[in-house]
Amino acid sequence: MPAAGAARVTPWVEELLNLGHDVLVFSSKCVNGNAGRLVRSVFPTPGNKCSLGKRLFQEVLLGIDIGFKIWSRRKQCELCIVSSPPFFMAFICALFAHFIKIPFIFDVRDRYPRVLSDLGVIDRDSLIYRMLAILESWTYQNTRQITTVSIGLELELKAKFPDLNICLVRNGFDENIFTEDRLSHKQNSDFTVVYHGRLGRFYDLDIYLEVMNLVHELDSSVRFLMIGDFPEKLFSNRPENVDIIPSMPLVKLSELLPVCHLGLCLLRELPAMKNAFPAKAYDYIGAGLPILAGPSGELTDMIEKMGIGVTFTEINPRNVAQKIVEIKNNRALLAQMCFSVKNNRIHFGRREISKAYFNKELSLNIN
Repeated sequence: MPAAGAARVTPWVEELLNLGHDVLVFSSKCVNGNAGRLVRSVFPTPGNKCSLGKRLFQEVLLGIDIGFKIWSRRKQCELCIVSSPPFFMAFICALFAHFIKIPFIFDVRDRYPRVLSDLGVIDRDSLIYRMLAILESWTYQNTRQITTVSIGLELELKAKFPDLNICLVRNGFDENIFTEDRLSHKQNSDFTVVYHGRLGRFYDLDIYLEVMNLVHELDSSVRFLMIGDFPEKLFSNRPENVDIIPSMPLVKLSELLPVCHLGLCLLRELPAMKNAFPAKAYDYIGAGLPILAGPSGELTDMIEKMGIGVTFTEINPRNVAQKIVEIKNNRALLAQMCFSVKNNRIHFGRREISKAYFNKELSLNIN
C-alpha cells in the first residue's frame, strides 16, 4: 500500500528472505503484496481522516486481531518485528509477543504519546498522558531491540533509555524503483514544484495554500503538482497554477517526480518535527530533486550539510514563495543543487540500508 510504514517494511522482508528466513507478514485487510507470506486481518488500516476516538478503536481492533493471529502461529515464530505507529496496534502486538515468549524488535517512526502532546491532543500533565507513557516505557523495556528512523529520535531514545539496545535504520528511497536512469528524464517545460503524500496533522494546509497563492501572484508560470489524497479545502481554494493528482503506486510516482524541478516539504513548527525526516524527502532525493524544507530540524540540517536544497529556520509563506521564484530564475543554483543530490543519493538507498542492518544487527544483537 502507498504508505511510509509499508514501504519501510518491504525491503526488510525481502532481505530476511534473501538471508534464508521464512517470513510471515501480519497486516490489515487493505494490504496487498507478494514478499513473504501475507496474513491479512479482517479489519482495515486505521484512517488518518477519522476522529481520534474512532482511530483508537480501529487500532485496538486491528491490534487484537493481529495479536491472536500471531498467537495462533506462535510455534512458527522465533522473532516478531513490530512497526509503530499505529502505536496502540503495535503495543497490543508487542504485548501478545511478550506473553507468548516470542522476542520482538520494536520499530519506532514516531514517539507516542509525545506526538499527541505536541499536536495539542492531550496535555503532558494529564493522567492519560502518564498512562500512555507507561505503555511506551513498558514496550521499550521488553523489546529485544528498538529501531528508529532518524538520528534525533535515536539520541532522544538513548538519553531516556540508556540501557536499551537502540539502532538507527533510516527509511531511504527504493533504489529498485527510483533507478538512476530516471534521473535522465526530460523535465517539464514549466518550472514545477511537487509535493506528494498526505497533508496530515504534521503539515499545515493553510501554509501550503498561502505559499501557492503568493507564488501565483509573483510568477504565474511556476506550476505546483500535488500528488496524494487531500482535504476538500485544497481543491476549493487552490490557485490556477496547481494541479492535483490522486495518490499512486511508487513505480508511477518514480516516473512523475524526476520531471519536476523542486520537492516541497514544509512541516508544522512542533517539537517532534525537530527529529523528523519524512519519507517523501527520501523519494525526492531518489528522483534527483532538490528539496525546499523547513522549519529547522534534522531534515534541514541534512539538506544544508549536503547542499541538496534550500531551508528555512521558520516558515514565512512570503519568504518561501520568493525563494521558489528565485530558484526558478537562477538555473545555475538549481543545477548545483541537482548535482549535489545526484552525488549524495547513493547514501540513502533503502535496500542497502536494510541489507547492512540485517547482516550486522540480526547476528550480533538478536540471536
